[in-house]
Amino acid sequence: MTPQELRNSLETVEAPRILVVGDIMLDRYSWGAVERISPEAPIPVLRVLREDQRLGGAGNVMMNLSTLGTEVLACGVLGEDEAGQAVRTIMAQHEISTEGVINSSTYNTVLKHRMIAGHTHLLRMDVDPSTGASPPEEQALLRYLQATIPTVNAVLVSDYGKGVLSNSMLRTIAALGKTHSVPIMADPRRNADHGIYQDFTLIKPNRKETEFAVGFTLNNRESILRAAQHLKYQIGVEYVVISLDKEGLLLFQDPQNYQFFGAETQEVFDVVGAGDMVISVLAFMLAGRTPIEHAAYWSQLAASMEVQHVGVVAFTKSELLHRFEFGESSSKIVTLEQLCRYLPHQDLPVVFTNGYFDEISSGHLKFLHQLQSFKGFNVVGINSDRMIEMQKGLPPLLNERERALLLSAVEAVNRVVIFDEPNAEELILRMKPDLVVKGERYRNQEIPETAAIKTVGAKLEYLQEY
Repeated sequence: MTPQELRNSLETVEAPRILVVGDIMLDRYSWGAVERISPEAPIPVLRVLREDQRLGGAGNVMMNLSTLGTEVLACGVLGEDEAGQAVRTIMAQHEISTEGVINSSTYNTVLKHRMIAGHTHLLRMDVDPSTGASPPEEQALLRYLQATIPTVNAVLVSDYGKGVLSNSMLRTIAALGKTHSVPIMADPRRNADHGIYQDFTLIKPNRKETEFAVGFTLNNRESILRAAQHLKYQIGVEYVVISLDKEGLLLFQDPQNYQFFGAETQEVFDVVGAGDMVISVLAFMLAGRTPIEHAAYWSQLAASMEVQHVGVVAFTKSELLHRFEFGESSSKIVTLEQLCRYLPHQDLPVVFTNGYFDEISSGHLKFLHQLQSFKGFNVVGINSDRMIEMQKGLPPLLNERERALLLSAVEAVNRVVIFDEPNAEELILRMKPDLVVKGERYRNQEIPETAAIKTVGAKLEYLQEY
């Protein structure tokens, strides 16, 4: 797999239509700080600073796929409760089709409420359904599956064992996939009998789920391969993908055709959502008719990015390609999406400046060093190679990757973002800085970003140029 082949394999996948079937949940987060121990019991007191709600379980997979640019169709059950309403609201915001979602008065929507201080999980409180789908509800789901599976590019089964996916429903999904040549992929429940996924295209258990299914420990490559072979022939799937946490993943087709993909990250904050990310990207790529080896590579890269965030986070194609291009060499180099996601969670005023930085010199470095005087969070925008060539008629002396890496090494610079527009107006409107900084020569000139600066209410400052 050459870098160009890998890049093309992701770039050429365009808006596949994927059906996600399974246990839809709500993930609720309470973020805060622990500053004292409760006088009532020897437990920490979390001072809540902010709260957040996201789709969880099968819903997290839907969010991953939607963010990648997929047309997502949801199939499952939600309760007529507060959590269920929150899930429906989020799904509507992200244009996830809910035609296949049953609203049940007897079903408790699955809720996972996490209390987090910094990067430390203090507690998770779960609300689970007391019953699964009723017979009439299951029949309604089956009718939807029969009508919908022939129309999609792939089906992803996200099975958390909460009662929505019965064995008969799994058999129906497998049969419909075979009949209509639609790939069926499963993230399986923890179950000793993975035979319930008979005739699926692919299953993706994690290490613990695999150990539970095969009855022995996965402690080296030999045991991992033995487990994969056992599952492959027990179930009758084309591929077994085993998530191996910090060791990456295994793609197994048969004893002569397999590949281990190592994790591409040095720092792990939270493994929550990594498995969902793997199966999401596998489904996205296979729905786009990408070779399975390419799909496995991108799945592991996305999982490596996921574990560097606390809580579940979805990524766009551009964010995956950005990580592919820059690696983990500098966490300061970010996409606009990553920047906008991060900025609301830091307390310093946001200071922004931009430029070509195509012939970077000591004068540029002196200019950037002055940003420290504002005592803020300093973001530098740089023009893309394409835009510089369009505006100057010649390609830059240093390409955008080299320029970003050099600027990220400057102590005064907190983040670097590459933009592909004629000016920084869109960046300013999206990131809403408190302060925009320009060189002294712009003081009496009309700059292209003037309207954007006024719109967001930013202050304009000028610094000496060298």
